[in-house]
Amino acid sequence: MPSVTSLEKQEYYGFKHNRFWKIIAAYFEKEFASYEDKKNCIIENHIILWDVIDQCEREGSLDSAIHHEQCNDIEGLLKEHTDIQYVICNGKKSFALYQKHFSHLSLEVFCLPSTSNANRSIKEEILFEEWFKSLSKCLNEKNK
Repeated sequence: MPSVTSLEKQEYYGFKHNRFWKIIAAYFEKEFASYEDKKNCIIENHIILWDVIDQCEREGSLDSAIHHEQCNDIEGLLKEHTDIQYVICNGKKSFALYQKHFSHLSLEVFCLPSTSNANRSIKEEILFEEWFKSLSKCLNEKNK
C-alpha cells in the first residue's frame, strides 16, 4: 500500500527517501526530471506497477500497520495481460499478501528487499544488486 506521502502526491513511491525510483533510474541508466519521466520509463520497458492491496486500514505508512486489506484484481489483470510471467514483490509484506491471496497463480514471484526508507537493515549496494538481478531475469536482459 502506498505511503501517506505517495497517496497525497498520487505517485508511486512518492516519498523522496524511498529508493525504488533510484534503483529504476540506475538500472535503466536514466535521469528523471518528473513523475511523468518515471512513468514513461516503466511503460517503455513493459513493466506494470501495481499494488497487491487496493484498500486497507492503516495509521501512518508502515506496512506492519496494515489490516483489513482488500486486494486488487490481480487475476483480472493477468487475464487482460496474458504475457505477464513474473511478479516482483517490494518487501516481505507485499510478498506475504501476494502469497496469501494469489499463491494459486502460476507466475514466478520474487520477494525483494523493500525499497522503503524504513528498511535500512540492508546495505544499499546489496539492495541494488538484488533488484538488478531480478529485473534482469524478468526483462530477459543478460548484461545488466
